Amino acid sequence: MRTWRPVFSFGGWIAFLLALIAWILGAFSASMLLAPVSGRTFWLALATLLLLACGAFFLYQALAAFAMRYVFDRNGLTLYWGWTRQVVPMNRISAVRRWAEGEAVRERGLRWPGLHRGHGRSESLGAVEFYATAGRKAQVLICTAAGAYVLSPRNPQSFIEEMEVRRSLGITRQLAQEREYRWLGALTLWRDRPLLVIAGLALVLNLALFAFLCHLYPTLRPLLPIHFSEIAAGGQGRITPDYIAPSSDLFKLPTFGLLLLAADLVLATWLHHRHRLLALVLGAVGLVVQGLFWVGAVYIVTH
Repeated sequence: MRTWRPVFSFGGWIAFLLALIAWILGAFSASMLLAPVSGRTFWLALATLLLLACGAFFLYQALAAFAMRYVFDRNGLTLYWGWTRQVVPMNRISAVRRWAEGEAVRERGLRWPGLHRGHGRSESLGAVEFYATAGRKAQVLICTAAGAYVLSPRNPQSFIEEMEVRRSLGITRQLAQEREYRWLGALTLWRDRPLLVIAGLALVLNLALFAFLCHLYPTLRPLLPIHFSEIAAGGQGRITPDYIAPSSDLFKLPTFGLLLLAADLVLATWLHHRHRLLALVLGAVGLVVQGLFWVGAVYIVTH
C-alpha cells in the first residue's frame, strides 16, 4: 500500500481564512441583534446564520484539503477527500498520464489558488473529477472508461512510474469503481432529493413566519390574546380569548415549529436507511405543522 500526498499549497489555508472571515462577519452581524425587534432584526439574524454556515462549509473544505491523499496498491487507487472516498480499480485504469498539449477541461465547482476540487466534461475523457492542489503542469490524469480523475501528487513522474508498476502486476481482488461515504457523509438522507426538498420547504415556511412576525412586531399592541376558547352563550357558540400575553410570545410559535422540524429531521435521518417511506412521511408532517403554525399566527394577529 502506497500513500501519496498532493502538492503542498495554500489552498487549504485560503479556505480556512474564508471560514474565519465568515465567522467574524457573522459575529459582527450577531452583535447588531440587540436592537428592538423589527424586520431588520430578521435579516440580520438570517445573515448571521448564513455566515456561520459558510464558515463551517469553508472549514470543512480546509480540513479536507489538508487531509487529501492518494492511496494505491496492485488492486486499486483510492482518493480521499473529506467524508468521501473514491475507489478506482487498477484494472479499470486505461492510462496514467500528464495533460496533452492543447488538452483542457473547463472546471466547475470549488476552484481557487491551491485547490481544484470540482468536475468537468470533455469528449475525449468523459466526466472528469478534480482532486488537485496545483495547476495543469503538476497534474496527473487517471483515465478510465467511465471518466478521468485529475490528481496533483508531489512528484508526478515518480507517481506515474509507481502506478504503472502496480498496473503491470495484475490484481488479486476485484474492486468496484464507486464512491464511498464516511462519517456524516454516509447518511443516506443527503442523497434523497425529494426528502431534502420537503425539508427545505418546511424550513422556508418557518423562516418566513419569523420574518412576518419581525416585520409586524413594531405595529402590534403590547398585549395580545394568545389563546381562544369556544363558549356557549344563548344557545350559540362564541369564540373568546382566555389568555392574554405579551406580543413577544408570538415568537414561541415559529421557535417551537423550528424545534419540531429539527426533531422530525433527526428522526427521519435515523429511519431513512431502512424506512425511507416513513422518513418521507415525517418530512411531510413537518411541512404541514409549519403551515398550521402560520394559520395560528395569522389568526392571533388579526383578532
